[in-house]
Amino acid sequence: MKGIQLHENLHQFIRHIESIKDTYPMTLLLLNPYQKRTNQKMVKFMEDNVEEIEDEDGEKMFAIKFEQHRLYESLSKNAEISSLAIKTIPESLFVALISQYDAFFNRLLRALFELQPEYLNNSERTINFSQLVEFTSIEDAREYVIEKEVETVLRKSHTAHFEYLETKLSMPLRKNLPVWQKFIEITERRNLFVHCDGIVSSQYIKVCKENKCKIGEIKVNDTQSVPLEYFNESYECLYEIATKLTHTLWRKLIKSDLKSADGKLNEICYDLMSSKQYKLADIMLEFSCAQTKHFDDAISNIFTVNKALSQYLQKNKKKAKEIINAKDWSASSDDFKLAHLALTDDFEGCFLLMKKMGSDGEVDKENYMTWPLFTELRQKEEFKTIFKELFGEEYTVLEIPERPIQELIAERIKDNPKLKEKTVSKKKPKTKAKAELSKEEE
Repeated sequence: MKGIQLHENLHQFIRHIESIKDTYPMTLLLLNPYQKRTNQKMVKFMEDNVEEIEDEDGEKMFAIKFEQHRLYESLSKNAEISSLAIKTIPESLFVALISQYDAFFNRLLRALFELQPEYLNNSERTINFSQLVEFTSIEDAREYVIEKEVETVLRKSHTAHFEYLETKLSMPLRKNLPVWQKFIEITERRNLFVHCDGIVSSQYIKVCKENKCKIGEIKVNDTQSVPLEYFNESYECLYEIATKLTHTLWRKLIKSDLKSADGKLNEICYDLMSSKQYKLADIMLEFSCAQTKHFDDAISNIFTVNKALSQYLQKNKKKAKEIINAKDWSASSDDFKLAHLALTDDFEGCFLLMKKMGSDGEVDKENYMTWPLFTELRQKEEFKTIFKELFGEEYTVLEIPERPIQELIAERIKDNPKLKEKTVSKKKPKTKAKAELSKEEE
C-alpha cells in the first residue's frame, strides 16, 4: 500500500486548521468594533438617564426613570453579549483546532492498522459468540476490532497516544521534539475550556509540570484565555506535530514509497514558503534535511536549496549563503547551479546560465515566473530581456491569490490609506494592521 492515504489525511487536517487560523483575525475585525459600539451606547445612556441618589442610610444608589428601564435592560444585554463574544469565539476556535487534530489522529490510527494489520494481533479487544455470528465476513470482524481499538486509544491522554505509537512502532517519537511541551500545554488548555470554562484546575498544572511545560506562576482557579499570538503558536505547533508524525510513520512503514514521501514533504515546505509562513517552513525544512535517507540526491539538493531560500526570502542572506555554500554545486545539474547563483546574488552569473540553458532547459517558463527562488532576479531589467529572448513573449507578473484575511486587510487599507502609513511604522506590521483596522471599524 502506498502512502497516499497518509498524505490525504495530513492534507485534510492542514486545510482545516488553516481555515480556522484565518477565521480568528476575521472575527476580530468584526467583534472589536461591535463591542466598542455597544459599550459606547451603554455609557451614553447611563450619562443621559442615570441619576446618582442616596438612600436613608446615606448609601449611594443609581436610579433611572421607569419608562427607560426596558431600554436599559436591552442595552445592558447587548453589552454583555458582545463582551462574551470576544471571550467565547476565540476559545471556540481554539477548541476546534484541537478537535481537528484529534480527528486527524483517529484517521492516522486507522491507516496504521491498514498498513500493518499485524499490529492488531496484540490487541486486547475480544468478540463474544453473539457478536461473531452477526458478522458476515472476517473483514467485518476486523473492522469492528479496529474501531474498538481506536476508541480505546482516543479515550486516553495525548501523552498516552504517543506512548501507544512508540510501543507499536518500536521507535521514539518525542526525541528531539522541542514542541512537545507546547503541544501538551495547548491540549490541556483545550480541556479547561471544554470542561472548566477556562478556569485552571489542579489536573492542568499537574500534567503541565510532569511534561515540563512553561506555564509560569499560574495557579489553580486562575483563568486562561486565547490571545491571537497564542492561537497562532498553537496552530504552528499542531501543524508541526501532525506533519512530522505523518512523515515519520510513512518512512517507517512504507520504505518502498520514499519517492512519494519526499515529494509530498517538499510540497508542504514549498507551500509554507509561498504563503510566507517562514517559521514553519524553517522547521519543516530542517526536518526534511535531517532525514537519514532520501529517494535520491536530487530531492536532497532540493531540500537544501529550499532551506537556504527560506532564509533568503526572510532577508537573512548571510545565513542563506552559509547553507547553500556548505555544498559543492559544481558537479550538479544546471537548475541547481542556477539556484546557487541566485541565492548568492550572482545575477550576472544567472543571466549567463539562463542563456546557456535556453528555452528547453531544466528550468521552464513557469518556473521563471513563479518560483520564489527568482523573486529578486525577476526585478532586474536584464531578466525581462532574456525571458523574451528565450520564450518569445514579454515577462508579465503572475498574480498569486492572497488568503482571504490578507485580502480583507488590504481592502481596508485601500479604503483608508492612513492605515498603511501607520502600519509601515510598526516593527510588526501585521499586528499593527489588525489593531488599526479594529480602531477604524470602531
